[in-house]
Amino acid sequence: MECQPGLSSQSSDDGTRLAKIGLDAQKKTFGAVERDEAERLLFRDVASTLKVEKIKVVDESSTHLGMTPLYARAPCGQRAYAKSRRNYGKNMTLLSALHLGGMHAPMVIEGATTTAVFEAYVEQLLTPLLEPDDVVILDNLAAHKSDKVRSLIQAKGAHLLFLPAYSPDLSPIEHAFWKIKQALRRAKAQTVDTLMDAIAQALDAVSWSDTLGWFTTCGFLNLD
Repeated sequence: MECQPGLSSQSSDDGTRLAKIGLDAQKKTFGAVERDEAERLLFRDVASTLKVEKIKVVDESSTHLGMTPLYARAPCGQRAYAKSRRNYGKNMTLLSALHLGGMHAPMVIEGATTTAVFEAYVEQLLTPLLEPDDVVILDNLAAHKSDKVRSLIQAKGAHLLFLPAYSPDLSPIEHAFWKIKQALRRAKAQTVDTLMDAIAQALDAVSWSDTLGWFTTCGFLNLD
């Protein structure tokens, strides 16, 4: 039997045997070994009971100048080449809240999120949007866990819920950031002003149907 380049006859035989029993070799999908599956199951149970209309998922996403699409078309068997900016300056961080219907309270800063930055964001942009019995969902970034953040949210009659550790798959805003980053890559912003414009347009492009699908995918099913 003639082998494909880079494959041993043994691996080919293994593939044949797997095919006969209805299995195929697939790329592995990895999850963090630190995940607490019991905690994740409990979170899913809680998420399924929450009213989706009352949820605000808050998180950050990093971006920078000169982002470009990762894929391009090329003749079969040939590489797709492109030029990208290497000196893109400091990373910019987008903080935002996702709710059913779109993105709210966006803020862009230079550099990473600190506790002081996040406290200011919650106080000045997030809490004015909160109503009694809203649920604010955060991940376990240390900057999210200050006493001031908790007191600001609770002072509005809202509740605070943390995602299980190493569980971005349970956060609907991760899907939103993926869509936003795809738009920023297409925009290829080369200046801060054009990057800000591209971020604003990308935020506006997150639709009600997008958010409904993302909340549903992540297990938030209680929709009035």
